[in-house]
Amino acid sequence: MTELIYYQDQYKKEIEAKVLKIEGNRILLDKTIFIPQTNTEPGDFGKINNMRIVGSKKDGNDVWHIIPKQTPFEVDETVKLELDWNKRLAAMRLHSALHLLAGPFDKNFGKRPVAGTVKGNQADLVFKEEVSDEIINKSLEQANKDIEMGLEIKSYWDEKREGFRWTQVGEYIPIPDGGLHVKNTKEIGKISFVSKEMEEGKQKVTISVE
Repeated sequence: MTELIYYQDQYKKEIEAKVLKIEGNRILLDKTIFIPQTNTEPGDFGKINNMRIVGSKKDGNDVWHIIPKQTPFEVDETVKLELDWNKRLAAMRLHSALHLLAGPFDKNFGKRPVAGTVKGNQADLVFKEEVSDEIINKSLEQANKDIEMGLEIKSYWDEKREGFRWTQVGEYIPIPDGGLHVKNTKEIGKISFVSKEMEEGKQKVTISVE
């Protein structure tokens, strides 16, 4: 079982860990600061003993780290993990922007998103029905006001459902979540509208942060 340091401290940039198992170019460590890639999150990048990882994958309670070639490491060896902080921070800002923006859509207009995805330097908020330009613009306006106010962003584990996690921005409704966030909306920057399109009957709203 890998200890998930990124849930304990999302700002941790370096740690030492012990190699537990090696399978080809995959390495299992006793702890990690690298959050794995999912269908909605890009996952972290960085280095293990100055060797760049190309990604990481979660398998049950284990997080496997992937390097481009056969691993030079040995079981029980202590290695140094270094996070690509710029990519982590960019992903956290976008992820937090999605959660914040979902707030005014839901609270002010009864439009609750059904999904959110971070992709590179943009992110998508998905609704099950079409959303008007007026609602999008007003929700963006409120979200950017909330950024200036400096709302707290907190993530916590469900007390009854094991392994289930929530994230809440200010007083907006909590949203089920497994990703990482900045601690305050001021860290997000300004949210900008990029585009909107209907895709398989659902409305996709694409944003960026600056």
